[in-house]
Amino acid sequence: MFTKINEKIAVVGTYNHAAFKPRKFLWRDRVFPVEDITFVTETADGGIRQRIYSIQSKGSVYRILFNRDTEEWQVSEVFVE
Repeated sequence: MFTKINEKIAVVGTYNHAAFKPRKFLWRDRVFPVEDITFVTETADGGIRQRIYSIQSKGSVYRILFNRDTEEWQVSEVFVE
């Protein structure tokens, strides 16, 4: 089950042919390396353009969100068993 978090994070990544790929993120003063990206989608919630990544890091699954209008990142959800 996913648990809502909605906390700001910092993300480091690379671009390949104009596509961004997160490599690691800083959350709660800890660095989480991105081990796998399992899903990427674009949404426009109420006109706010967002890109959502489902990633694996340190044995857990996270959904991180990039707000394309404000250019801010956040951890939106963490999968908890």
